[in-house]
Amino acid sequence: MPEENVHPGDLDDAEKLYQLGLSYLYGTDAPKDYAKAAECFKASCAKGYMPSRRELGIMYASGQGVEPDMQKAVQYLGDAADSLDPSALYHLGLMYEVGTGVPKDMQKAVRMLAYAAEMGFPGADVDAERVDAILTEQRNRNLRARPLLKLQISDVDVEAACCKPMLDALLAQDIVFIDSFKGPALLGEDKDGMDAVLDRCPFCGAFVQIVPRDKKYRSDKRINPQVGMT
Repeated sequence: MPEENVHPGDLDDAEKLYQLGLSYLYGTDAPKDYAKAAECFKASCAKGYMPSRRELGIMYASGQGVEPDMQKAVQYLGDAADSLDPSALYHLGLMYEVGTGVPKDMQKAVRMLAYAAEMGFPGADVDAERVDAILTEQRNRNLRARPLLKLQISDVDVEAACCKPMLDALLAQDIVFIDSFKGPALLGEDKDGMDAVLDRCPFCGAFVQIVPRDKKYRSDKRINPQVGMT
């Protein structure tokens, strides 16, 4: 029976429903029909097939075949992303970058895009590098503008340097922020040149302090957008 004559209700297999949905979505083996594609994905989702949740999430985000619904888009894409679906991670990462359907969060965006890139999703590496460059530029501006008093990191990045040598090392990325299994930390080198987690500044001895990511610094309001451009 030609696929254009197959109704989703006639199929019991979740994967077959998913494949039929793809046929309608891309117009392969059946006329392109977004509404029928969404119907197939919904039926497949009801049977617990995760790739269909990803496709349905993308359709809710774009409004193809369904009424746009960002809450449902985030829900479906989030479920698929939790299962490490690279396409879901990629699309959700882009949503976090611009704040579509979710609060804007560039750190979450770059992590999701990087995960998608590691799994080989096309274009994810380019977008991950692009977002990382934006974050690096902002980090450098903040570090240059803030007082050199304490070595502080948040749950997402370096927030302040304690001395000029540490500032230079952070700007040069000789010392970098990492999200380790024990929590946020700074990674540098030990005396033998091996990677080592730092609990204090190797130059002045200041201890690493954990602060909220939205901590305000007196000099923040005086940041010049042109300072620290690379």
